[in-house]
Amino acid sequence: MSNEHIEPEDGEGVQSEESLDPKIAHHSTYIDETKRILQTYVECGSYEDLEHQVIEGNILNKNTEEYRKNILREVTRRHIPDKEEYIETPLMHAVTSDIRSDVIDWCLYYEFAQDPFIRRITTDFLYPEFERGTLSVQAVDIVEFIESIQNNYADLQDRSDSTINEAATKYLTALRNFGLLEGTQRKEFAVTHVPDEAFAYVVYRLFEKGAKSATEILEHEDWKLFLMNESEVQRRIRDISPLYISYEKRGSTQRLVKKYDSMEDLIDAF
Repeated sequence: MSNEHIEPEDGEGVQSEESLDPKIAHHSTYIDETKRILQTYVECGSYEDLEHQVIEGNILNKNTEEYRKNILREVTRRHIPDKEEYIETPLMHAVTSDIRSDVIDWCLYYEFAQDPFIRRITTDFLYPEFERGTLSVQAVDIVEFIESIQNNYADLQDRSDSTINEAATKYLTALRNFGLLEGTQRKEFAVTHVPDEAFAYVVYRLFEKGAKSATEILEHEDWKLFLMNESEVQRRIRDISPLYISYEKRGSTQRLVKKYDSMEDLIDAF
């Protein structure tokens, strides 16, 4: 394992304003629970009703009320933008649509990986290791990376060694649960294939996040979350054209246009 790391742009010892709280140290990925909670939220149409279903109705079939509350709190933090106002996100629309489970799982992974802690480790450590040809990673490698950036984030500075170690282990377990890694103690990079539908979902989400050109889409850092480089992204863009997008490349000029006006229309087409 190489000990080389990408240095934070902030500079050594300069705290970033970005939150990098390793909340995952206290939680699982909750993949099945997340899908059930989001499905129920859409059915209920209100957070209050959802809370009653999870806590009192025990739709998750968990033994203690405290555990049910913890799961709901974590899924809410990750995927429900507003407790007071009902807002249906693209992920909720995907989860409640009649589409393949593997497509939903990859869409869920993408949204899960937007967490700043998960995102930072994946884009700045795991992806470079993958590109370098590293075959496997261990928790100690993740710990070393976290320690290398610890001084740049107030959220990390006061964390105990045990919390950092647990966060590193939970991070690797999360990526194994989502299928990017495989193995037990030593996690190896898995052979993965992101379905065309999930790939299109990410393209549309990048447009939603402000990408305006084919170049911005192709070069977006989010693809590192799937361990994809730019040439792989371009190949996959061609795969989903013209079904979900229109993509043309002539010389140095590239043009990428959405086929559907909204995420909802896109997901309905899957």
